[in-house]
Amino acid sequence: MKHLIISKINELRTLFIGFLFCALLLMMRIKVTGSFHYLFLVWNLFLAFIPYGITYLLRSQKSGNNTWILIPSIGIWLLFLPNTPYLITDLQHLKYASQEMVWYDTLLLFSFAAYGLFIMTLTIQDMQKVLSKKIASKWFPFLLISIFIGCGFGIYLGRFLRWNSWDILQNPMALLEDIIMRIRHPFTYAQTWIVTFGYAGITGLFYHAISFSNLVKK
Repeated sequence: MKHLIISKINELRTLFIGFLFCALLLMMRIKVTGSFHYLFLVWNLFLAFIPYGITYLLRSQKSGNNTWILIPSIGIWLLFLPNTPYLITDLQHLKYASQEMVWYDTLLLFSFAAYGLFIMTLTIQDMQKVLSKKIASKWFPFLLISIFIGCGFGIYLGRFLRWNSWDILQNPMALLEDIIMRIRHPFTYAQTWIVTFGYAGITGLFYHAISFSNLVKK
């Protein structure tokens, strides 16, 4: 645990600074407008941290070597991972912004969205390190593509059909029915796949941009 914290000190510092920045922007808006309209961003950010927490624990406790712990952990991780890029969709709330506040709301929502994408990048990188002992490196590109498509599909389910991560336990049959319908009739539900692959593309580009910048630094 201590060794992991030391190795990730710069990462954790950046996460902390980013969180403070987002929180400060939100508190300033509440102070100026007296409105708690964007308080939901805190909850969305909490959900975004869940997959990061899972991969952090997998690495710190070395439980990634235990298949009985690793498999369900990956399942939960995949279930909550779309919450990290989901913050991009909160930009739709700009349509409710007043003319005087639209510039500030753009800054606020964009900051939370970028922060969510940063968390997504970090947790996927951690998961790659956890799985590096289980899966050959040649399969990672295909794994990444599947993850980004899954995130895009998860964003669609959450934003357009209003499903939540925990609905897989609360209402699994209705959720499964919606998923099967869109897979069986892709042209009828064209919007599903436009949204899915659109968000898969932007999340994949962001991930590779951050990963490439880190590679250049090394």
